[in-house]
Amino acid sequence: MAQAMRDTLERIRGLVDGAAFAPFERAGEWTVRKFCVIGEVVDSCAAAVERAWERLKWIGRILRNVVTGAEARKGYADRAIEILWNRLPRAVRSWRVTQAIGRLIHRRVCRVQPRGGGEGANYTLFFRNMPQLELLRDLVLKMPQGVPVKIAVLGCSTGAELYSAVWMMRTARPEQEVQALGIDISEAYIQTATRGVYPLQAMEVAGMSEVSYERLFTRQGDTLSVQHWLREGVMWWVGDACSSELAAHFGLQDVVFANNFLFHMSAERAEASLKNIARLVAPNGYLFVRGVDLEVRSRTVRELGLIPVTTRFEDIYTAEEGLLTAWPLQFWGLEPIDRRRQDWPERYTSVFRLPDGVRCARGKSRKGTV
Repeated sequence: MAQAMRDTLERIRGLVDGAAFAPFERAGEWTVRKFCVIGEVVDSCAAAVERAWERLKWIGRILRNVVTGAEARKGYADRAIEILWNRLPRAVRSWRVTQAIGRLIHRRVCRVQPRGGGEGANYTLFFRNMPQLELLRDLVLKMPQGVPVKIAVLGCSTGAELYSAVWMMRTARPEQEVQALGIDISEAYIQTATRGVYPLQAMEVAGMSEVSYERLFTRQGDTLSVQHWLREGVMWWVGDACSSELAAHFGLQDVVFANNFLFHMSAERAEASLKNIARLVAPNGYLFVRGVDLEVRSRTVRELGLIPVTTRFEDIYTAEEGLLTAWPLQFWGLEPIDRRRQDWPERYTSVFRLPDGVRCARGKSRKGTV
């Protein structure tokens, strides 16, 4: 801009005489000097900003390297622990001292590993834990005939667990009236459960066909559809499976399933949720709860006065081998059963009875096993 003003002054000089041009020349030079000063200030500021930006980028690179290095070192340590643990012979893993070390590893894993299982996370499948379903069948057969059995499956996902439970009960006692309720926070999952139609490649029916279980499915092209007689008397509801208002809304239930979702929560939230869930169980009813932090379950059921049903508890606990082999390196892994623990019935049992006269809201303690 300063050079352009000088060129303009030269053109004016050529048009007027020297005396007349003098005022223009003085004013023009003064303006040029001002613009030059302003330009130098702007250039200086721009250079300062550029230097500051380069320093910020340099600091950012250092911080990124520090964080990456720390994460890398942490990852190397976790990987080393994983390799060492997986190379331990099975006999060594059963040693008491080894299991104590495993519990320390698992405690750290539970702190640092991200929890999944939010809305949209589906891990369900039909007959996932057959020993647990067989125990359900046996318990229902002991219930009075002619009285409807009310069962609620919380966190029911796409319905595989609820349909499996209903199939077990109705095939064991065909005349038994069953009122089933499935609750999940995902509307999409509830819609799938309501339809009861699963593609052959879906995880829920992996490895199954229309003849895997009598009168369970009807094949329609590349899908398996739950038969109508199993869908009768089944209600689905979109909502929070841990709400304290469930009992007021649906009434008490003879059987409540709360499997494989509480371990995605923090210990504090899981404990509060388990107490809310227990309020849904009718007196002399049963609570089935797997997939929860063992410390949380043991502490909570003792506080609530729930009685462990130890029948077939070991078969139920070990039915899903993947959970056992994942410990202690995954937060959802299951530690080996240790009968030397004083609290082993509450810790390793996943089925509990609410004795008559005990109100879960008060958390009255009562010991015993069935």
